[in-house]
Amino acid sequence: MKGKTLGVLLIVLAVLTGLVFVVLMEHAPREGKRELGSLLLKDLPVNDIAAVSILGADGGGVQLVKNGNQWVVKNRFGYPADFSKLTGFVRKLRDAKIGRSFAASEKVLSRLHLRDPEDKTAEKEEKGTAVTFMDTNGKVLVRLIVGEPLRGGEGGMFPEGQYVLLGNRKTVYLVDKQFEGLGKTPPAWLKKDVIDVKADNIRKITCVGPDGKTVLYACSRPEKGKDLQLLHLPPGKQVNPASVNRLAGALSDLRIENVIDPAKAGASIETRNSSVIEYRLFNGMIYDLYPGGTCGKTDTCYLKISVRFENPPLMKTTSGDASKKEADKGKTADAGKTMEQKAETLNKKLGRWIFIIPKWKHDALVTDRASLLEKEKK
Repeated sequence: MKGKTLGVLLIVLAVLTGLVFVVLMEHAPREGKRELGSLLLKDLPVNDIAAVSILGADGGGVQLVKNGNQWVVKNRFGYPADFSKLTGFVRKLRDAKIGRSFAASEKVLSRLHLRDPEDKTAEKEEKGTAVTFMDTNGKVLVRLIVGEPLRGGEGGMFPEGQYVLLGNRKTVYLVDKQFEGLGKTPPAWLKKDVIDVKADNIRKITCVGPDGKTVLYACSRPEKGKDLQLLHLPPGKQVNPASVNRLAGALSDLRIENVIDPAKAGASIETRNSSVIEYRLFNGMIYDLYPGGTCGKTDTCYLKISVRFENPPLMKTTSGDASKKEADKGKTADAGKTMEQKAETLNKKLGRWIFIIPKWKHDALVTDRASLLEKEKK
């Protein structure tokens, strides 16, 4: 074979080899490459997450940390966090799929509110919400910025996706999930539900004045299924059933809005010279609620709660069997110990806090008998 022919063949072979290499590289998986329709964070190490930081354009932000087996809001005095809300957000983020992706130019980042909230050169309306997941050592596992939602439907009323930016800041992704409910302040992540006692389970309600002695009013029901009755009803007066029912229902789905610094809790409740409303349940549990005085100018209404247990009155029995009566006493004693432990646990959980509650809930916790009576018609 002539040298010229051999050279041409070698050149052709080199070109073919190069083409094959290019094709193989084009179809080979790339480090960090995310295809359309794939999960945005398929490798998110959920089990390694020990802290979450959420920072909005207004600053401040939220710091959630895992304290033992419990998640707490670090910058809200370590109050328990809403674990279901946190897991729901992580699950939604883990399941988010990519619908579109494009280059993250500065103009695009500003338009889609994806500028870093820590960027001092960016305008407030250009910034997004930065979410950082860290492990127990403070190592950043994932950091992303949540920006403008994609809206659709008539008039753009319905969110259909969310624009996000990952840590490399090179690519903007449009995912099929929405994170509009992502709270940027500590109160948004507090565990809001504290008590849920149905009105039918309340045996007696007694309100005692700030001196700890004067009984302002008392309501009781003789047995389950009966209505609460106001005791010592003044002559010529009638009970307002709606007010009594509202008072009895105050413990049903009792949710808070915020908490104040426990170091200032004592002073806050003392300055309001609070009465106490005692709720006694049929099972022996007792909830003492200190609603403070009137709400502040900004409708900031305070509430302190303590929990205890006393053995309830013995239930009547028609059985004449002495052995059965003794067995029933034993069961009652065991149940009492369990309830007492439950009350102690609940009191440790709630007793140290001063809660901020909605005004309508505070208004239901009346501390004067006149509020439970029908008003006189003029």
